[in-house]
Amino acid sequence: MDVRTEIRSILSELFNEAQPSSHFEDRVHSRLTSSMYTSPDFNYETVRDSLELIKKINFPEDKSFAVKIKKFPVTFRSEDPYSQSVSEGDELWVTIRENLITTIFFRNSWQGKKNISIKGIDHMINIKPLNRYYNDVNKNQDGTVDLNVNRLLNPEGSGSRKKIELDLPSVELGGAKWFIDEEQEELIYAKNIKNKVKFDELKEDVLEKVVNAVVS
Repeated sequence: MDVRTEIRSILSELFNEAQPSSHFEDRVHSRLTSSMYTSPDFNYETVRDSLELIKKINFPEDKSFAVKIKKFPVTFRSEDPYSQSVSEGDELWVTIRENLITTIFFRNSWQGKKNISIKGIDHMINIKPLNRYYNDVNKNQDGTVDLNVNRLLNPEGSGSRKKIELDLPSVELGGAKWFIDEEQEELIYAKNIKNKVKFDELKEDVLEKVVNAVVS
């Protein structure tokens, strides 16, 4: 067995262990929750369900994916004790190659706003549409689903972009309904999705209503 095949075998074993005691989850949990490797303190429970979801999805082995798990109000710095690589940012991402989780890292949200891609990745996606996809499609006997990339990215055909943009939390302001796009940090007017307002343009009392609508 060559080195590459052996590594894939090990990763496959870790990836397929779904129990909380799995080697993979132990390693990730230890790294993210240890003050030796990650600061400030990281609450692993905020991402556990999302990581479990990813393990239930069979990604096409001929494509690579980066999935944004969660955005945080603070910036984290984390060192991988095995590779000594360091990542820093206010978003947690995972990469999947050949249907295996290969990397978990932090990234800055401003990189997404500037459309900075992740090198060597075919598709960058958010955990929310992935969660919707999992809930909508038929499950295999083991509870997993096979990912159809075209269906994920275009769930309703040509009008899917509008559908995805509007599948967001909402808030009523001045008698009008606005959708809250956390990723782009902006409000989208429900009656005209081209009408958008950035969070930093909002008055303090309006921003407070937006925050309450998201966390409620």
